[in-house]
Amino acid sequence: MNQRWDFSSLFKTHLWIVTGKGGTGKTTVTAALGLLGASHGLKTLMVETHGLNHLGDLFEVGKVGYQPKSIRNGLSLAQLNVEEAFEEYVLRQIKFKFIYNAVFNNHYVKNFIDAAPGLSELLTIGKIWALVEDEVRVGKKRNYDLVIVDAPATGHGLSLLTVAQIVVDAVRVGPMKNHADGIIKLLQNPNETLTWLVTLPEEMPVNETVEIEKKLVDQAKVEVGPILINSLWPNILSDTSQKEFRKEKFKDELLKSYEERREQCDFYTTRIKEEFSHRHLIGLPLIYQSSTPLQVAQHLQGVIHQNILGKSL
Repeated sequence: MNQRWDFSSLFKTHLWIVTGKGGTGKTTVTAALGLLGASHGLKTLMVETHGLNHLGDLFEVGKVGYQPKSIRNGLSLAQLNVEEAFEEYVLRQIKFKFIYNAVFNNHYVKNFIDAAPGLSELLTIGKIWALVEDEVRVGKKRNYDLVIVDAPATGHGLSLLTVAQIVVDAVRVGPMKNHADGIIKLLQNPNETLTWLVTLPEEMPVNETVEIEKKLVDQAKVEVGPILINSLWPNILSDTSQKEFRKEKFKDELLKSYEERREQCDFYTTRIKEEFSHRHLIGLPLIYQSSTPLQVAQHLQGVIHQNILGKSL
């Protein structure tokens, strides 16, 4: 039986991780979820990782930067990069910026970060942890009710969610271990963190989604929320018209191409339903490019909203 999520269950969590195979529409879905949170009165922060600016372009606000910036009512955006995350982490330990500048502020820092396995992911997830938990840990009200991360594609996204456990296994004592423990506690708490998976009704995205869903549960030990099937082709032919189409074997290449894509869509949607019979599935329609990216996100926000209210896939 499918697990269904309602708004009270979704909005009790404070961190949403959006991941999936590259090219499935993760960023647009992140924008839609950000709009959804803000529309329900939640002070919502969207976070891009690895210095990307796709959400800034989508919302037509340009380059935002490392510090969170309000981009519309109730909705903010931050674009993380590992160099600034590294500086912030070191300054938390040594307190004096002149020491940091003397030791670290040179062209070797990026090379050091790139060369140290897992350091980039650790710095990124550490900053995300701080955005969610910093105020709570000192007894203050959260700066944001909901933080939504446009995570890297599946493989790198999994590394982001598992790197803290690697640190805990390798480091016995010290601030780094304590921070990693805090990250794990946040990520593996189903009352705090939820992972959204985005896929397409195509062979490779579906295969990757099946694989990553299992790894999220078994390796990362995170709560998996709704799975969103993006770009579902509309059915423009009635059942009778479809039968006539197959019977007459029309030579219209455009219609033939459409019908082949729609049948492929139906095939992989059925497979997703079979593979994830225990999950809440949300179908998102294919939207033509005459719409701006923001208009697409706004439309998908409405579809997700209606589905969670009870409209099934």
